[in-house]
Amino acid sequence: MYESLIEATKFHAVNQDNWIGEALAEYKHNIFNLIKENNIKTILDYGCGKAKFHSILFNNRKVPGSPMGINITPYDPAVAQFSNKPTGQYDLVICIDVMEHIQEDKVDEVLKDIFSYGNRVFLTITCYPAIQTLTNGKNAHYTIKDPDWWKEKLKPYNESCVVIFQTKPDRGGKKVNKEEWKPNKTTLKKLEKNDKSLDETQKEKAKLLNN
Repeated sequence: MYESLIEATKFHAVNQDNWIGEALAEYKHNIFNLIKENNIKTILDYGCGKAKFHSILFNNRKVPGSPMGINITPYDPAVAQFSNKPTGQYDLVICIDVMEHIQEDKVDEVLKDIFSYGNRVFLTITCYPAIQTLTNGKNAHYTIKDPDWWKEKLKPYNESCVVIFQTKPDRGGKKVNKEEWKPNKTTLKKLEKNDKSLDETQKEKAKLLNN
């Protein structure tokens, strides 16, 4: 194991409410469009975290273009239950807010691995520091680079890759790229009633949970 993976494994082990895979919700429309346009049936979620949102976003009959649901495989070497290396090929590989957590000298290796699983990959990469600090004192985003740096790394895969870069932690005046989301009891009651006082991020989760 390399350093950033060791640290991610430690973080997952002691933070059960963090890195649960909720970033999928932010990109669900992008992913659903790829599913519909390309008749996607199998997905590999590479770096899935705790994968808490798979059942909400994919394994139901309301996914556009997939009335019978999607066969999605979770993989994350830092999460024990999802750490078994996948085999075979997938219609779509998604890698959501993962690459910035990889130390710089391992970026090429991890990208090569990601693209070995299919010829259609959807990536999102965050280009600013995380809110978490790891046990070694480093920021959880090991590799903080601007989009041009990442584009150079991705050049060998341009024909297979759709990528979204996030460069502003505060988007449109609201922080919508939170790395954890666990509603308290008050919020849960509001979610059940779709209360008007919910903020925009909570409203998004309410829509998902009501699907």
